[in-house]
Formats: sequence, C-alpha cells, structure tokens
Amino acid sequence: MNFVFWDNVYVLTSALPKSCKGTSVKEARYTPEGLEYDRWLVIVDAKTHIAITARDINKMLLTDPTIHVDESDTYGGKIEISFPTDSGCEPLNIPLRPTQDCGSSISPFPVTDLQICTVNNVIVWESNNEGYVVESLDPDAAYGPDTPSKTLSKFLGRTALPVLKGSKLRWVLPTINFPKLRASAMFHDGYPILVANDSSFEDIAKRVRMAANAEGDGEDTFKIHGLNKEVWKEKEIFIERFRPNIVISGEGLISYDEERWGDIEVGQNQGEMLLVSLCYHYQMPNIDVETGEPDS
Repeated sequence: MNFVFWDNVYVLTSALPKSCKGTSVKEARYTPEGLEYDRWLVIVDAKTHIAITARDINKMLLTDPTIHVDESDTYGGKIEISFPTDSGCEPLNIPLRPTQDCGSSISPFPVTDLQICTVNNVIVWESNNEGYVVESLDPDAAYGPDTPSKTLSKFLGRTALPVLKGSKLRWVLPTINFPKLRASAMFHDGYPILVANDSSFEDIAKRVRMAANAEGDGEDTFKIHGLNKEVWKEKEIFIERFRPNIVISGEGLISYDEERWGDIEVGQNQGEMLLVSLCYHYQMPNIDVETGEPDS
C-alpha cells in the first residue's frame, strides 16, 4: 500500500558526520543512498579504521556540523564542524566535495593543505568500505593550525581520522521480506533513510511520563527497565534521540502504523521510498542530545 503525506513531513538530516549533532531542515535532496550528505563522513580509529560512534563516546553528539555550499569553489564548498565552548577545540573546515590527489598510504596526521588518502578498510558494523581521509582546506587559517585529525583526536581522547565515503558502493543487507534487496547506503548503520511516525513518538513520550509518575512498580504497566522516575517526571524526551531522517505527522496517523507500511511518497511526483526493515536503536535513544550524557 502506498501512503502519501507530502503536506505533513519534516526532514532531519540526522548527521553529516556519523553520530554527530543532527540538522533540522525543511527540505533536502535525496538519492537511493540517502539524503544528500547524510552520514557521508565517518570518524574512525586511526589504527583499526573502525568507526567511532556516540555509542562509544557519547559527547560526539555535541559536535555541530554545518554545510556551506559554494558551487564556484573548487570543492563545492566546505564542511565546518564546531565543538562545545568548554572543549578547547577550535572549529575545523574540510572540503565538501574533495578530489583524490594523493597515494594510498596514510599517516595519522597528514600535514599538507589538502590531503586526501584512500582507506580501503573503513569498518562500519563489520562491513568493509572505501573512503578518503580528508584534511583541512587551510591548516594556517584563523580557526587554528591543527589538522581535523588532531582536533577530533583531542576532543575524543583517542587518535581519530575523518573519512569521507568513496565512490565504491556499500551494499546493504537483504531482509526477510526482501531477500533479493539490491540497495546501497553511505555510512549508515543499516539502510539509507530512517522514517519515523510522529504519533509513535508521542506514544513513547506518554509512556515514559506515565511510568515515571507511577507510584509503585505495580502501577508501572510499561515496565521501562532502569527508569529514573524522579528525572523523567519533568524531563522532556525529544525525537532527535531516535535519529530520524524523515518524520511524518498529520491527522489519522496511528501509533506504530509505520511498521506495516509498504512504501511512501514524499513530495508530489517525487518518487517512492520502499520501507524494508524496522530500526533497532539499542543505546542511542538513551543519550541526551543536549548534554551528550546517558540517561537512565
């Protein structure tokens, strides 16, 4: 069944760098690999090339990326990533659409003005991917002499590299309902776009508040394990914790009805999106997106 909600959709480009702060936008371009620039960049361990995410270092959610598009620029513009004021880290700038102009060997901290080196074993959830280590547009600019690798390593407390997705396709896994699925993604955990139903989120928020206000365990019918009742009696839960790309709202929506949707059309005559799998977030919704601290 096809559901059309083009008047009641808002888009969240969840994270340009994977696991960083999301950006709310009114509209966004999308391709079969996801929203434009979403999770195009991943931060990896400099030695193992395994992706570092907010599951590992919660405060990654406080890094704030901004895209500056400039089609007259050699690299199409830049990505600026800023950090909390108390971190001691200056903002960094890297090219938006770099070109490959160096060899395949890399060091943890390249020092040239623009060094883009191939990494053939970027690991995201055990999948092996291709990417490019991208360094500063100008290491001597006013925002500081440190390379992005050094700045990110300082903030995270471990040696890290910023890696942009390469041209090689990263195939997603087929599902039970779609065993012959043939689709690719950027550095997403699972699939290119995550769709959420605002009615479902409202129900979750309601359940958390009711569980927090239950007088005894016997009245907590929702059995939310480890819930800090004193905190959640007043604290609000925001949908950004769930990292959606597209949130659908409107009259007539039923909570969790999206679990039964087949495909959706976003925007009149803009094409359809096939919904292939539920999303399993595990720890991510437990991290406060405003503080970067885990809740209970």
